[in-house]
Amino acid sequence: MKVLFLCTDNFTRSVTAEFCMKHFLKQNNISTIGVASAGFKADSDLSSFSDIHFDRLRQLNISMDGFSRTPFNSRLLDEFDVIIGMGKEHKDYIQQEYNMKIYLFNEIYKGDESSIIVPPPDKNGDYLVQIVEMVDYINEAIPHLVRNLNKRQN
Repeated sequence: MKVLFLCTDNFTRSVTAEFCMKHFLKQNNISTIGVASAGFKADSDLSSFSDIHFDRLRQLNISMDGFSRTPFNSRLLDEFDVIIGMGKEHKDYIQQEYNMKIYLFNEIYKGDESSIIVPPPDKNGDYLVQIVEMVDYINEAIPHLVRNLNKRQN
């Protein structure tokens, strides 16, 4: 099974999901699932983005080897068995542009059609804490997500 995580910039949410899942698969000797990520605006300017999620992944001993931003294109719809949008806007876009249904991360994880949100920067820096919490949320969800993907495939 080939899984693609999809978001806007392919820098925070989808990348976090990709590398958390790769880590889980490696730790559990699961070779039947391949994983990647892409973004609709993977060529966007990242100068205002925080990379604190990478710090958190390193703290969790999750390797980001091979990281590069991948621009989304329609070819990916055929290359992957399961496409997982990180936010409702990604699911809606694919439905509108390609008349194709994809899943949301939380939909597969816990049957909830909610988005994973990247908080915007604030003056107090509270968003940095929220981004770290987002990484932990995704990482803790991955075992359940993999189990639920396997159930859906069977």
